[in-house]
Amino acid sequence: MRTRSFTIVFVATMILFLSGIAHALPANLYDILGGDTNLQNYTDSFAPAATLTDTDGTGDDSTFFLFLESAGFAPENTFGIYGFTYNQDGSVVLGDSLEVFNGSASAVTSATVSFNVETGFATFNGTSANIGTTFGFYLTTPEANGYTYYSHASLNEDEYDHFMLFDTTSNTIGSLLGADLVVAMEDLYGGGDQDYNDMVVGISDVAPAPVPEPTTLLLIGSGLLGMGFFRKRTKKDNC
Repeated sequence: MRTRSFTIVFVATMILFLSGIAHALPANLYDILGGDTNLQNYTDSFAPAATLTDTDGTGDDSTFFLFLESAGFAPENTFGIYGFTYNQDGSVVLGDSLEVFNGSASAVTSATVSFNVETGFATFNGTSANIGTTFGFYLTTPEANGYTYYSHASLNEDEYDHFMLFDTTSNTIGSLLGADLVVAMEDLYGGGDQDYNDMVVGISDVAPAPVPEPTTLLLIGSGLLGMGFFRKRTKKDNC
């Protein structure tokens, strides 16, 4: 009986251990893209959005590069940007959205989005939306009749953070094609395999946009700031 009990406990422990390895979150951009080991220098900024940095005129452009899609839903997934505002309590109000890549896109596809800084409208392929110059990212997937995941995790049905945003403004890696920000995504409900390589997009002329300071203070006061670390806690719980 002792031997049998020990075997059951040992096997259960190994399953939990291996499960933790299989679902380990990427520590840096190299874990997602591979290739140049210098990508290890880029770590998740934990920003929920991006802001346009090249605003020297009324009309400014940002180029999006589809670096990688490694997902079963790749032919049907779509990617785009959305406008938003913050309430005083720190909650996010979803605004207009603009699709940038659809399922027919393949690596390395590029798309240039034009921003009108004065009106706040962004335009791509003849379609315009009131996005503003600070915006979030969304990913749609057909899983279970369809989900849309937003880079503001509080907008997601599963409240899971499906996005990693990497500040790559140093542009030291030629393979990044001049991208200043790399957005890596997980397309499965609840985090799936947590590899964040289901879609990876590089973007020029943008930088991570953290939560505004007044909102951060409100979040701390209401005890909600810890929600921003949900993904990290999930990793620990799964190990």
